[in-house]
Amino acid sequence: MSRSHFFKHLSYTLVHHHRPSYLSPPLSVYKFPHRWKKPSSSSLFSKSPISSSSSSFPASPSTTTASESSAYLSVLIRCPKHVADSLSEALLCFGASSTSMDEDDDLDGSNEVCIDSIFPEFEDVGMCLSQAANSIGLKETPPFEVNLGDQYEWVRKTQESFHPVEVTEGLWIVPEWRSPPDVQATNIILNPGLAFGTGEHPTTKLCLLLLKKLIKGEEHFLDYGTGSGVLAIAALKFGAALSVGFDIEPQAIMSARHNATLNSIGPEKMQLHLVPGKTCSSLDGREDEMVKEQSCYGTGVISGTEKYDVVIANILLNPLLDLADHIVSYAKPRAVVGISGIISEQCSRIVDRYSMLLEDISVSEMDGWACVSGRKKI
Repeated sequence: MSRSHFFKHLSYTLVHHHRPSYLSPPLSVYKFPHRWKKPSSSSLFSKSPISSSSSSFPASPSTTTASESSAYLSVLIRCPKHVADSLSEALLCFGASSTSMDEDDDLDGSNEVCIDSIFPEFEDVGMCLSQAANSIGLKETPPFEVNLGDQYEWVRKTQESFHPVEVTEGLWIVPEWRSPPDVQATNIILNPGLAFGTGEHPTTKLCLLLLKKLIKGEEHFLDYGTGSGVLAIAALKFGAALSVGFDIEPQAIMSARHNATLNSIGPEKMQLHLVPGKTCSSLDGREDEMVKEQSCYGTGVISGTEKYDVVIANILLNPLLDLADHIVSYAKPRAVVGISGIISEQCSRIVDRYSMLLEDISVSEMDGWACVSGRKKI
């Protein structure tokens, strides 16, 4: 089983691992307040079976590289509202780089919504949609429209929709390009790039609330699948002595390191590890020196087990089930382990699996999503 598709993030340059053997980069679905339309070019409506996906945010235009300025495919999919979340998750697993939905979007009162998704320029969209649809049990593929878009426009439009998020009183996630609404609050400055974790998604909020309750001072925290690094940064701001995060994507490590710098956090406090087996190369095949430089610090799987006071894995259902022993192994006896990235209906499966490893299990829910936590058994 490959770990290269387990984490809730995606490559900063829209690189996707084609034809995943298990799951591709699992993200959770962001619901933007307003849908933005991609630039249209020649478009088509088609039918074919579909698969799952999620969404994330790009870097600011000022830091956009040549590869990030390349074209992409904007795919607009009409589907019944009751399958929209599942389909969005599936799309990411089979080739989409991101998806977004407008929660209030109801097409002509027909109980249908539009999923706005992004695919790499040369992705076989029809095949991806077919696989995604089949994976969630759809009999046929919803109609979809494909447009060729410019990624710089996507960056700009997405930034317009990303505002400061108040997670709870006194805790804000603030985009790098905006000013904190409350300078006295705990402000986490963030430029997520294409890595998961902007503070808007319910699973991120649930994990942040859990962290805020657990961190009392001087704890060691492990962020299993760090993405943008938002949880690792938050733990330090709450008083943890050390945050450690790892991810499978070099670009996620770069994003998390950049965000640590934005929050004046150095590598001695926030250690980032690149899981082995990933190539640090750019779209044109040349070695990306930035990735090489970022991943040289803290490369390799985190060594040692039973060394963390708090462990959180905010990924997806199947890897959470399959990697349960591995995730929990990093926690000290009686340390708290938080499991999220799941919808409420999936809680029973997580509780059943982790009840062999954890005790005092509790469940928190928000907007149909859930976080399960418990203490590691001695």
